[in-house]
Amino acid sequence: MNCLRSVLALAAATSVAGTQAPPVFRAEVGYVYVDVFVSRGDRPVPGLRAGDFELRDEGVVQSVELLSSESRPVQAVLVFDTSSSVAGAKLAALREAGEAFLDGLRAADTAALIGFSEEVAVLAEPSAEKEVVRRALRRLDAEGATAAYDALYAALCLSDARTPSLIALFTDGEDNLSILGEPEVRKAAERANAVIHVVGLRDASASAAGQTLHVLASIAEGSGGRLWRPESPERIRSAFAAIAASMGERYVLRYEPLGGRRPGWHALTVRLRGATGTVRSRRGYWVPTARPQE
Repeated sequence: MNCLRSVLALAAATSVAGTQAPPVFRAEVGYVYVDVFVSRGDRPVPGLRAGDFELRDEGVVQSVELLSSESRPVQAVLVFDTSSSVAGAKLAALREAGEAFLDGLRAADTAALIGFSEEVAVLAEPSAEKEVVRRALRRLDAEGATAAYDALYAALCLSDARTPSLIALFTDGEDNLSILGEPEVRKAAERANAVIHVVGLRDASASAAGQTLHVLASIAEGSGGRLWRPESPERIRSAFAAIAASMGERYVLRYEPLGGRRPGWHALTVRLRGATGTVRSRRGYWVPTARPQE
């Protein structure tokens, strides 16, 4: 991928394979798909219909269809901090969390694994064969520094723009080695078709590590995801299990934008009509400029 090559060009220690184009949120045959998560307290709200949602694209109310989440398999990417601070109980908890996450995916979903310390590496390529990822989880080792921003960027590049992606990233500390910064990663997230969740332990140090999690949480929330803060390594497993389960509980809205699809950023807002609950969805999408015909 071109975006992966950017990481490689900026940091020779980074090792991620691929040759695809940069991530861009794409429509299919003029349609836009938006994943919406509705909860009340800590529980998902089931049974909503298309008429229960109001979706605005650039402030214009759209006519939406409600699709089955089963009709939209996801490409899931686990992104695990394998720096030296994760050694021991945290690494064992991460392996268990990865297993729980894979157990929560459906047969049609694909999965991949990226590990990061001072290097970013694709440890398991996207595949419907979950056992490939399970074997990679068992081989995880912990050493070195932390390049969380580079790793999230790599995961966005690994995701297929034509398929809804779920990125679940774990880190326990400060990003102290990434070449890429917040602006580059945020831009890539805005242009990708990915829901991002970030899991960070509550015992992360208050200053630098807290700032890293704050940035990652902001990027995740813009994608329709969120930050999870388990109180102990033992709680990491339940967080990843809940993240995987959420994709089966999501509402998939589809619409054909009124007034066409102009190039550039499109701000999205989704709210409920006649129902109560907290709504999470991506805050917008990017339409690339059409290339001239050769």
